[in-house]
Amino acid sequence: MTVGIKAALAGDLAATCRPFPEARTLPAAVFTAPEVLATEQAGLFGQTWLCVGREADIPAAGDFFTREIAGDSVIVLRGADHQVRAFFNVCRHRGSRLIDQPSGQGLNRILCPYHAWSYRLDGSVAQIPGSGDRESLGLVPVNLATRASFIFVNLHTPPAPLDDLPDLARFRLPELRCGWRHTYEVQANWKLICENYSECYHCPGAHPQLARLSDLISRSSRPMETGQGFNGGPMQLKDGIETMSLSGKRSVPVIPGLSADDHRYVYYYVIYPNLLLSPHPDYVLTHTAWPLAPDRTRVVCELLFTQEALARPGFDPTDMADFWDLTNRQDWALCERAQLGAGSRGYRPGPYQSAEDCVHTFDRWYAERLAALL
Repeated sequence: MTVGIKAALAGDLAATCRPFPEARTLPAAVFTAPEVLATEQAGLFGQTWLCVGREADIPAAGDFFTREIAGDSVIVLRGADHQVRAFFNVCRHRGSRLIDQPSGQGLNRILCPYHAWSYRLDGSVAQIPGSGDRESLGLVPVNLATRASFIFVNLHTPPAPLDDLPDLARFRLPELRCGWRHTYEVQANWKLICENYSECYHCPGAHPQLARLSDLISRSSRPMETGQGFNGGPMQLKDGIETMSLSGKRSVPVIPGLSADDHRYVYYYVIYPNLLLSPHPDYVLTHTAWPLAPDRTRVVCELLFTQEALARPGFDPTDMADFWDLTNRQDWALCERAQLGAGSRGYRPGPYQSAEDCVHTFDRWYAERLAALL
């Protein structure tokens, strides 16, 4: 990153970190400059705990998935002992990529396609053709931790402690399973997606189907929740509305054990940097955002249901999935417009509105970390 960009960013990031009434939104360069994305990949995505999936994605021994993180490929798998582990997707011989598939099942060993070195699912060497030296040539492990069935990895050694998540034990996250998944490619910076998720200032005009179901000002009586690694809060469902779906009605049972109060609210949390987590009375919505370029992000959206709901004859998530697919596409269009504006010579950081306290909290977290990397 050039000295000029560093100097310009430093002052603008300091303005974002001011107290909420005085703060200014993030500068254009953090949404548009390749140098900033490179810094984020090395110093943020490459050194922060990232949610890469859920334990339910790899339920059986030999199940695996791969993720591209900060220029590296990582294998996450469940071993023969049913432990979940992560390894760099690199052979210890001459560095060949080991696994190409994004996910799979029934893996017994990891076989290098180049020279046929093989590894057990705990990362240890199984066979090296023509050699008996196996002591120190196992796969390089990646730091892994789980919280509420979500799998987090951290490429940095030694990693900082994994920050706490919001207290969501009552939603029984480890018991939920994916009933719908869709992947989007959005022509916008990943932070614009996180910011958009963090406020409903835009909702009355942009999301009529959402405004019909949810009290957009209910946050005024329920303050923002925040921790070292997250922020968010609830929005109340309107009278007569049971859940977020096109009909506003539930087609699956509520998550067992929730209070009557939880039946009236939907919660929205940003788990820094890129997990968006939204518990509902009857399902949980998640998004994970992965930067592909300064102006391009892959977003994976999932709906998680109780196993009772999934096992019901005729289970059909369409009412909920269509609602969120419509809402997502509306949001992505807004994020893409914001991306175009960030690329303009006329872009200037502006003030936050009163409904954007969660946006400012996320932006301040990001600004502090980017400033430390300059």
